[in-house]
Amino acid sequence: MKVRTIGSFAGAAVLAALLLSCSYLPEIASGSINPSVTITETREAIVLTKGAPGPSTAGLMFYPGGLVDPHGYIPLLADLAAFGIPVVVARAPGNLAVFSPNAGLGLRSLVPGVSKWVVGGHSLGGAMAAWSAHDNPGEYVGVVFLAAYPPDSKSLAAWPHPVLSISAEKDGLSTPAKIDATLPLLPSPQKWLIDSDRTYPAASSSYAVLHQIPGGVHAQFGSYGPQAGDGTPTISADDQRAETVSYIVEFFTNNGWL
Repeated sequence: MKVRTIGSFAGAAVLAALLLSCSYLPEIASGSINPSVTITETREAIVLTKGAPGPSTAGLMFYPGGLVDPHGYIPLLADLAAFGIPVVVARAPGNLAVFSPNAGLGLRSLVPGVSKWVVGGHSLGGAMAAWSAHDNPGEYVGVVFLAAYPPDSKSLAAWPHPVLSISAEKDGLSTPAKIDATLPLLPSPQKWLIDSDRTYPAASSSYAVLHQIPGGVHAQFGSYGPQAGDGTPTISADDQRAETVSYIVEFFTNNGWL
């Protein structure tokens, strides 16, 4: 996933859409969606909630990966909603968020009572979340990347809010080398988190925390089956999802959004 300009990337996206007749479709095992979560859909979004949000709760505006049916992220996002994080999944034309990077701005009213929002996404969706955060710094209080990083032209190095980046050791698309190469596009200070040391940087409104899931791959951030060009996982999809949820919930908790 290399993102440079909206023009060149849109051209590549159109070509991809012509070459592929359909998106990656959901592959969701029975019982994998948390039953305590309410899921509602509109033409523009999928909303996942559990009860009324608390007064300090922030919502998560989520952008799916390129050519991935948004339902392919429901198990992951339902687990987050079960912890009390309201989630809105922004649909995009052709399942390509590059065509509507600011779609989330108009969807926040779908969860009444939430006044703070974190924007995030997987792969191309994460890049477009960064695009929207860069261009609208007062509209979001944080960013969450899943196997993603900002476009070259939309650096978040000077962005005034915290960032969480979760990547995967065996990712064949957003490879560890690409994640490392794009660290200058994230705020400072930066801290890699591991299970034995999950302390955050000293109190600051702007920082980046990062975590690499051992044995994880690109496609296991969703539930849509194998993806062309990806690596071979040495961790189960369920375990990768649980680890991802744990770090996102911790990020929200440490920032007082839960």
